[in-house]
Parts: sequence; C-alpha cells; structure tokens
Amino acid sequence: MKTASLLIVDDEEGMRRSLSILFKKEGYQVYEAESGKAALDCLARQKFDLVITDLCMDTLSGTDVLKHIKENRLPVPVIIMTAFGTIESAVSAMKAGAYDYITKPFEYEEILHRAERAIGQAETEREMNRISRARAASPEDFSMIIGESPLIKSIKAQLRKIAANSLPVLMTGETGTGKNLFAKVIHLNSPRADGPFLSVNCTSIPEHLLESELFGHTKGAFTGAIMERKGLFEAAHGGTILLDEIGDIPKAIQAKLLGVLQDKVIRRVGSNEEIPVDTRVIAATNADLIAAIKKGEFREDLYYRINVLRIHIPPLRERKEDIPLLSESFLSLCAADQERRDVVGFTAEAIDRLYHYEYPGNVRELYNVICHAIAVSDSPLIGCEDMPSSLRLGQGCSSAGIDESAPMDIKEWERKIILRSIERHPNNLSEVCRELKIGRTTLWRKMKQYRIEASPSRHKAS
Repeated sequence: MKTASLLIVDDEEGMRRSLSILFKKEGYQVYEAESGKAALDCLARQKFDLVITDLCMDTLSGTDVLKHIKENRLPVPVIIMTAFGTIESAVSAMKAGAYDYITKPFEYEEILHRAERAIGQAETEREMNRISRARAASPEDFSMIIGESPLIKSIKAQLRKIAANSLPVLMTGETGTGKNLFAKVIHLNSPRADGPFLSVNCTSIPEHLLESELFGHTKGAFTGAIMERKGLFEAAHGGTILLDEIGDIPKAIQAKLLGVLQDKVIRRVGSNEEIPVDTRVIAATNADLIAAIKKGEFREDLYYRINVLRIHIPPLRERKEDIPLLSESFLSLCAADQERRDVVGFTAEAIDRLYHYEYPGNVRELYNVICHAIAVSDSPLIGCEDMPSSLRLGQGCSSAGIDESAPMDIKEWERKIILRSIERHPNNLSEVCRELKIGRTTLWRKMKQYRIEASPSRHKAS
C-alpha cells in the first residue's frame, strides 16, 4: 500500500519535531509547517492524507487552516491539537468540519491511533463513494473481487446469499487475504448499501479507548472528553460495521458487545441511556476462536452470536490461478499511483517468480511486491532484479528459451507457466498439478483452452 503522507502544523518546534520523528518511525511520509501560512503553501503544492495542526498559532490559526481546506474542498481529514484552555475553540473546530481533536498533553499511542483512524476512514469513504457511483449503473457488483479460480467463483456465490440479509457474519482467513474488501462487497450488495460502512481494527486501538470508539462517550466521561461523541455502532446505524481481528477484543468489551448484538442498543461511556442501533455486524479474524474459547480468552456465547453466517477467505497460495489477473490489476493501480505509466508489464522470469512464490502475506504482499518493483524499476518491464529480496533470491525459475523483450497478456502468461511446468515434469501431470497448486480438472481445462499437449516434446515454451 502507498505510504500515507502527513502534514504537521505547529509553531512550537519541539512538538513539531517530536511528532515528525514519531510518525516517521511508523513508516509515514511526514512534512512540517511552522505556521498556518506555511501550511497553506504546502497544501497548494501537494496532496496529503492527513493534516495535524495546532489550534493556537500566530497570524493564521489551526481554524484558519481548516477553513481553507473546507472552502477549497480538499479531501483531507484534519486533527486539531489543543490545550485545555482552548477547549471551546476545539469544539467550534469540530463543528466546522475537523475530523478529530486531541488535548495536550497526550500519549503517543493515542495520536497514532487517531491518525490511523482518520486516514483509514477517509480512504474508506473515498472508495465507497467511487464504488457507489459505479453501482448506480450495475446494482449487483462483485467486480472488486479479482479472480476466476474455482475457489473465488464459489466465494462469490456465497457472498450473493450472505449479502441478501442482515444476519451477523463471521469471516475467517489469514492476514492479508482481503477480508476488509470482502466485507465491503457484502455491504454494497446488501439492502443496506445506501447506509454507512465503517471498519475498526480491534488490535490497533488501545484497550482503554476501545469502548469509547465502539459505543461513544458523553461529555466529561473521562479526561479529555470535552464533548459528546457517537461511537462506531451508532454512526453505522442503518449500515454495516466490520470488527476486524475480533479475537483480540478484551473480555470486558466482549460482554458489552454481546449485549449490543442481543438487545440492539448501546450505552455511551458515562451514560445509562440506551440508544437503539440497527447495524449489521461482520466480524473478521485470522485467529482460531474455538481454541481461544477453550483457553478462556473468548466468550463462547459471543462466538455463537457472530457465527450465524460464515465465510472463509482462502490464502493466495491456494488460488494461484488468480495471480496473473491480480498482478495485472495491481500493476495498473500502482503504476498510476506512482505516475509510472511507462511501466507496462513483466519479464517472463518475473512472471515465473510471481507465480511460484508462496506469499505468506497473501494478496496484500503481492500488491506491495508490485508497488515496490515499480518504484525501483528503470525499465518498462518489471524484472526479477526489481523484486524484493524474498522473491529475488527464490529458487531457479530459469527463463531460458523465452523472449523477454515484450510484455505478455494474461492468457500468454498462463500458457507459458503451464508449458514450462510440463517441461519440468514430462509425462507426469500429477506433479504439474502439485507444482501449480491447481486441480487436475482445471489443468485439463487450461490445456484444452491453450491447445497444450501433455507431451513436452510436442511444443516449446516460446
């Protein structure tokens, strides 16, 4: 995924520099502005994923920076930093469109969490708006799910049934398989598609903030709660909420979540008032919840509440047929994002490496591999030398006899991979199936489609 860019605005150099160091250590691309005017100059020159600005500064305040962003319709969320003496001004900034506020002094983990949430929510809103526009022309849309393997076709069929109602869903699968994407597809093809879709990663939120994040809080409920705030369940009323990595929710929050699923009401932190919510829950996990129940780490009654409908997202190594389509799509996305439209394809050896690598990080890792390769490549064709070391130092995959001078389309890619595997395992299609990790029926279908004969002596991988 592309590195998020932050603009930190503060006339106090110590605060500005410490935040810059903090976010850079977390992998963000950070820019600094020592005044409101300098911030406006930065905003005029480039796009940012988040602006974190102090409220009180000379000449132009944080409110002025926010006003400029809103008047010019810049698609960037703003977090306001404020001291207790200026709480009323922070409340005004929230009403004017700031995404969030944080009071000084604050813990580093808290501002990291708030920044991640702001960037993630802004990305989700942009993607959902784009998809909603496309959906107006085609109400049933599963085009976000890339792949034509039997596994993916089966999953799409399951998703159609799951999307048709509002029952809770438990989605399982390894990290990086795209569970967030599949949850969005369920939402967009459901009767709730016109409602909000909100996602929360339960591992990324400090335990003492998670209850407030989910259920909201009242003014004065705890230090720093300077105004009443809705939680995600309330904000997602009429829509869908994704609870990612639900297995990591603390036991105390599990009990309250069970109450919400049973009674369909929430109570904000600091309040006894019950607020009705109509929010569909999709829970996702890469953990073994049954094992967690046996260890006493996860409530059994909550498990049965979320496990009404279940779908498993397979790892990429189990659907290798989809790697060509995914790679082509990611090449287009990453090249456009990096403004590298000169990059048009892969060399044959690079294709071989992409196909045979095991991808412990799944689809997310494939995306990152291709973005990395585009960033370092000096050629229109991505080669093995452009790959991260995990792929570059892989096994042989010789490209002898294959013309690497031009990019190949998806069908040619698949054909060459099958041909070369047959050459490595002459007269042994079982070994070919094992190497390519596809079924025998699929192999025969592909061989017929590409007019490939079983005997390697009848053709050359050219």
